[in-house]
Amino acid sequence: MILHSTKRVIRLVPILLILGLITACSGGSSTSNEDNNSNSSDSSDETLSIGTTPVGVSYNSVGNGLAKVISNNSSLKLSVKPSNGLSAWGPQLDKGTIQLGVGSAPDLAWGFHGQNGYSEMKNMRALVRGNYLSVTGIAVREDSDIESVADLKGKKIAGDYPGSAIAKLITEAVLEANGMDWDDVTEVPVASTKAGIDALRDNKVDGAFALTPTTPVMEDAHNSVGLKAIDFIDNTSPEDIDEIPQEVIDQVTEVVPGVRFNVSEPKGYIGEKTVSVEYPSQMVASSHLSDDAVYEIVETLWSNYEELQPIHAWFQTWSTDQFFDPNPTVPYHSGAVKFFKDKDLWNDEVDEIQQELLADQ
Repeated sequence: MILHSTKRVIRLVPILLILGLITACSGGSSTSNEDNNSNSSDSSDETLSIGTTPVGVSYNSVGNGLAKVISNNSSLKLSVKPSNGLSAWGPQLDKGTIQLGVGSAPDLAWGFHGQNGYSEMKNMRALVRGNYLSVTGIAVREDSDIESVADLKGKKIAGDYPGSAIAKLITEAVLEANGMDWDDVTEVPVASTKAGIDALRDNKVDGAFALTPTTPVMEDAHNSVGLKAIDFIDNTSPEDIDEIPQEVIDQVTEVVPGVRFNVSEPKGYIGEKTVSVEYPSQMVASSHLSDDAVYEIVETLWSNYEELQPIHAWFQTWSTDQFFDPNPTVPYHSGAVKFFKDKDLWNDEVDEIQQELLADQ
C-alpha cells in the first residue's frame, strides 16, 4: 500500500509543476493585459480621424494633406475617413467618434445649426479657416448647346446632394439669380458632388454643381468627355462684375450666406474668364477632443503650413494670414481660442460672436 501511494505522489509531482507554471503564466498575462489596456487609453497613442468627402473630390485630398503634415510634425497621428460628405461624417464628429473634419464654411455652419437638411451638430468647433473656393455654379458638357443659365430650362440638373447642402444651394442660387427656380428644370437626385459630376460625364444629367478645376473628378470628366463653365449670371461679363445689382447680390447671399462674387480665371474646364462666387473652406474638430490636442494641431499647421502648399492647389493660400477668421460662423474650439489668444489675435469682438454661437445650443 505504501508503495502504491509513493508512486501516486511521484506521478502527481510533474502535474503539479505544470499546473504551477500555467498559473504563473496566466497571472503574468493578466498583468500584461492590464498594462496594455492602460496604454491604449493614452491619447498620444490614439489615431485621430478626419472626415472628408469621397476620394476624387478635393476635400478628400485636403484631408490627406492635413493628415500628412500634422502626423509628420507633431506627436499626433491622423487618418482620413472618406464619406459622402458632412451629412455622413458630421454626426460622428458630434458624438466624438470622428475627431476632425474639413468642408466648406457654409456647409459647416448649416451643420452646426441643423439647417438645410443636416442634423444638428452642436459639438462642432472651428479650428482654422482655409482657402477661398471659387465656383462658377453649374458645369455642362462641352458638346451641349447650353451657353447660359437660361438654356438650362427644361433640362436635367443634379440637385439633391444629401452630402453637401452647398452644392444644391449654389445651384439654386444660380437659378434664382437668373429668374428661375427648380420648377423650371428637372431636379435629379445624386449621392454626392462626385456623383453629380459622374452623372454629367455619363450624360445622365445636363448640368451639375461645378467643382473647382483642380478637383480630380472634375479633371477626369473634362479629360474624358469635355466640360465647360457658364457664367453665374446671364448677360453679365467679368468686366461688369462690379455692376451686378444689389438685389441680385442679396438674392444669392440669402440662399448661401457669406458668398461673394468674383471672376474665375481660365483653367481646366473653365475656358475663359467666368463670373463666379467664392466662399472659404474650414477645418473643424469635435468639442470632445482635448484642448491640448487641438492646440497642438493648430500650432503644427501654423508652423508648417508651407509643407501643405505643394500637396494640392487649394493649399496655396493656407497660411498664417488666412487661418484666423475674425467673424466665425461656428464657435472656436477652446484649444484654438487659447492658441489665437497666445498669438494676440483674439479680441472682444470675436469673443462676443463666440459667446453668441455657444449660447445658441
